[in-house]
Amino acid sequence: MKPKKSYSKEEILDGAKIGIEFEFYSNMENVFDTARSIAKFIGKRVVVPMSMSSLGKPKPLYHSPVTPTDKIFKLEPDYSGGKKMCELVTGPMKYSEARNIIIKMFEWIQMNGYTNDRCSIHANVSIDPNKISTPIPISQMNFAKFILSFDEDKTFQVFPKRKGSVYARSIDSIRPNKIFFYTANNQNLGRNTLTLPVDEKYYGVNFLKAEKNYLEYRYMGGKGYEKKTRQILDLINYYILHMYDTLTFNGQFSDSEMNKLKKMMEFQERMQEGYTRFVDFKKKFPDVRVGIDMNETPEVVETYWGNIKDKIFQVISTSGVTKFEFNYDTEVSRYQIKGAKLPNSKLDDFEIISCTIEGIIDRCRIFDSTLKNCRITNTEFVKNNKVISSKVSECALPTSNILNDCFIENRSLVINCEVNDGVIRNGEIGKLARISDGTMIVEKVEPVETPGNYKDESKEDKNAKNAKKTE
Repeated sequence: MKPKKSYSKEEILDGAKIGIEFEFYSNMENVFDTARSIAKFIGKRVVVPMSMSSLGKPKPLYHSPVTPTDKIFKLEPDYSGGKKMCELVTGPMKYSEARNIIIKMFEWIQMNGYTNDRCSIHANVSIDPNKISTPIPISQMNFAKFILSFDEDKTFQVFPKRKGSVYARSIDSIRPNKIFFYTANNQNLGRNTLTLPVDEKYYGVNFLKAEKNYLEYRYMGGKGYEKKTRQILDLINYYILHMYDTLTFNGQFSDSEMNKLKKMMEFQERMQEGYTRFVDFKKKFPDVRVGIDMNETPEVVETYWGNIKDKIFQVISTSGVTKFEFNYDTEVSRYQIKGAKLPNSKLDDFEIISCTIEGIIDRCRIFDSTLKNCRITNTEFVKNNKVISSKVSECALPTSNILNDCFIENRSLVINCEVNDGVIRNGEIGKLARISDGTMIVEKVEPVETPGNYKDESKEDKNAKNAKKTE
């Protein structure tokens, strides 16, 4: 189905609806003064969602369920940047109105606040069906078409520091669902045959929002973004026009898009050729050392190849790296990776030893490694690790580890490592922790009687013990 008519660039832009999320710091005394000031300046009602604490005191909500509209916006604390970071969230507005709000809000921030590298601005873009007709809605968009035709460099030229951000990962990541079944001539380019970056929100484009018929663009941000009014408005124009083109030519792939896919798949073809047998894998990837209980004898490795090949290809396919050491420890059934430099990787259930990693890590044990721009969950930092500019959630953090400029959410595990700058959203800070003065602590979790929290005995406990000794 083709659109009912062709539209000019101006008509397409005017047919868009845009919602904006502004992250920033306010110089005002509290969030209520900030809300009143913004409302007066931009000419909209701004509400602060509240909750009642156990003591009956109202408290601003973080990530509240309140839905803003084009007339009523919401202002909330955003603890990813500490206690003083705010987030203003608008509802979807007409294109011209959204531009006006962006201009006014940037002026307000320059006069009454500031931004740093923790701040970002997200654009939620949709098409108004009452103004623009497209063959399909956003919920039915072919994401492969969107990715292959999208130019990320347009954003990274304006915001170079956002490249590699753990909160806005590149969407230039397409690979076959199953290496073994991949064929280069497959023309069914969709989610049935391809693994696309659509499974979580932390990509430059959050495709999870498509089911609600809009997309969230997360690329823009950083220190001083409020001074880039013209560049941001131009980027939003590009996002709208590209979205319209994708919806209009949803199942049609240009020669340049197919060439881009072919280039991506050249590496996948190499992996396919080494997938079935270990002897073939060694021919294609001679710099990957593979062992079973540290035994690299080909006959031994071949015996276990069916059990370990998917984990090896997880490392290769997500990072593109083909030089590292892999070992499978049969006694404890652990996959181990050593000596790798892995950009944009996605690892789970590994023991990671002496590696340098960027990306997503879950349920791992880590030794003597450096991690930067990562999101790390449910992981044990065993010893001598350095973590930089990452989000760390529910991880074991003993003394020999160092976290620099990280965002920490650790409600269930004690923090006993060295923390320099960054934000501790919540967590129990142990007696062995070394927390710098520049670290922002939003909420402390009260100590509980658990091993390793190094809680001091109360005076009453000490007096009781002393009394027993003298009896």
